Amino acid sequence: MARILPKAGAVLAAAASIALLSAPWASASMTGTQSFVLTTRSTASNPVYKAVASGVFSATGTMQATSAASTAPLKATFPKGTFLLNEVSTGKESGTINPSTCAAVYTDTGLKYKITGGTGSYSGITGSGTANLKFTGTLPKLSNGKCNESSSATPLAGTALSVVHASGPVTLP
Repeated sequence: MARILPKAGAVLAAAASIALLSAPWASASMTGTQSFVLTTRSTASNPVYKAVASGVFSATGTMQATSAASTAPLKATFPKGTFLLNEVSTGKESGTINPSTCAAVYTDTGLKYKITGGTGSYSGITGSGTANLKFTGTLPKLSNGKCNESSSATPLAGTALSVVHASGPVTLP
């Protein structure tokens, strides 16, 4: 009889698990905080960011603006689908350049975004949040020894790094 009880317990536990998974609330939407970390070393005007998502869902993929326009949404592409991050409001920009080393730091904090347009597993996704961007890189020097601060100056190879931290509430049906 002692051997039968563990088997019966295992069968009952398996049946309960199946019942819980097939219950109506098992397919309910998930709501919670979703975080993204985007990184790129590219100096292109429309770089592809490596994207790591954690929270309501976890995935690794890419994000890239849908066009070169400064207001273009970012398209998030993950293995199970896509969605858009649209900028709703700009943040607070600041920047510094070290005149002797030409090391540049640019930040944009408090950017507000909205998540829309999901496909695949992200169909119907909604959400919003705030993001902070930090760019670092070393600008080239001009022949007179000063830093090239023109808008066309490209950071020295291997010195550019852009990192975006974003977080906010998301609902995934």
